[in-house]
Amino acid sequence: MKKIVVILLVSILAAAAALTAVSCNGNTNVPGAVWAKNETVVYDITRGDETLGTLTISLEKLSPGSEVTLNATGVKYNITSSAHGTRVTTTAKSTDGKVWLESESIMDMFTSIASYRKVDYNGEKYELKGHYSGKYYYYTINDGEEERLRVGDSGFVDREQLYTVIRAYNLEAGYAATYKIADPINGEVVDIAVSTGAEGNYSTSYTAINFEGTEKKMTTTSCIAVNFSRSSAPQGKAIQVVYSKDEALEVLGDPADSGFAAGGNSSIRIPLQITENDIVYNIKSVSTFLPAE
Repeated sequence: MKKIVVILLVSILAAAAALTAVSCNGNTNVPGAVWAKNETVVYDITRGDETLGTLTISLEKLSPGSEVTLNATGVKYNITSSAHGTRVTTTAKSTDGKVWLESESIMDMFTSIASYRKVDYNGEKYELKGHYSGKYYYYTINDGEEERLRVGDSGFVDREQLYTVIRAYNLEAGYAATYKIADPINGEVVDIAVSTGAEGNYSTSYTAINFEGTEKKMTTTSCIAVNFSRSSAPQGKAIQVVYSKDEALEVLGDPADSGFAAGGNSSIRIPLQITENDIVYNIKSVSTFLPAE
């Protein structure tokens, strides 16, 4: 039986998407990139009471009309959007410093265009390079022969970007959609159902640092849960991501006055906790600080 696709370490809930998903009431939401020019979130990786390592997710907004390089491969891509693109970089390390996961991906506004993933975790070891062209996701595994999966014209998102893309929507208004994710390891495209869940308070302490370097210790953060589940068998256990509510982290900036523009410095809807099977990622810090050049 094929494994359920987990986004970060365990296996993977495959998906890829240009943001044209439709909300549960049939109206298409107009998304926005609600993260700062630079944003870095660091998590503790735990299983039960055991701390396994550290996960770091960094977002970088890319200038509209620019040529950018996927650093992991050296291949260049164009940001054609009049708004901006986004680079998502993820690293997971064990407590003794072993690198389990390195990934990098690029979006042109909200359209996935290329990604890289290197995994060495729990007996699974591979290097994946991929890009999107037309209706297909083209990829190589361990520099082997190039293959492709049909993802269609819309409704797809790279798995490296899924947790980020969801932030573009007003989660507090209620959100439900289905995304397609390419799962090259299993050679298939998987439908992932996404829906908002319970609201509450996240009570694990962490540090928030804004673009000016102002630091605040957070002990309680109002939040909303979002559930991710495979639409077809084998469905496995749903993944849950807890996001901060829009007004919960005022220290990270006021989104008014172009706070989310290409050079903006505001961030909202921060993923506070990610639960994938028996592995839990709890936030340690979030920073939008930009040191002087």
